Amino acid sequence: MKRICWISLAAFHLLIAGLHAAHLKEWYGGKNWLSAYADFTGAGNIFSFFAPHIGNEIGVVYTIADSKSHQQVTRLEGANTECNRRIQTVYNFFSIDEAQSLLAKSCASYIMRQYPEGEMVRVTVISKQIPDMRSFRQGASPKWEPFLVKNYKKL
Repeated sequence: MKRICWISLAAFHLLIAGLHAAHLKEWYGGKNWLSAYADFTGAGNIFSFFAPHIGNEIGVVYTIADSKSHQQVTRLEGANTECNRRIQTVYNFFSIDEAQSLLAKSCASYIMRQYPEGEMVRVTVISKQIPDMRSFRQGASPKWEPFLVKNYKKL
């Protein structure tokens, strides 16, 4: 009897999670005990696994120049995957127009601290444009395109 009770509770929870993943909240307008249960237990998350559009990936390339006209191109990547994920999360905010200038300045400042011999840094933000399925089937492939280029000099 105890096992049946636990299995029933798990099945109920999975049912609620499945209904919310299917955008249950859009089917009806009001809040009720089912919505409250989903919100408090996490079953109300909508992951949209089958989204019709994939978001673009954003990357940043840094070009550091010193006083002797030497240039070095680098990216903020390392062996630690968790650190790389966190950097990528910050980079995703470049998709917000109002945040671009501040983020570019912040990234440039960080790079200048990492390369003290550098006199200038160019921050190039690139976006991987992913074609929709129709274009992909017609031969289109993803491509990287720069959408923000800013130069910063040491004061």
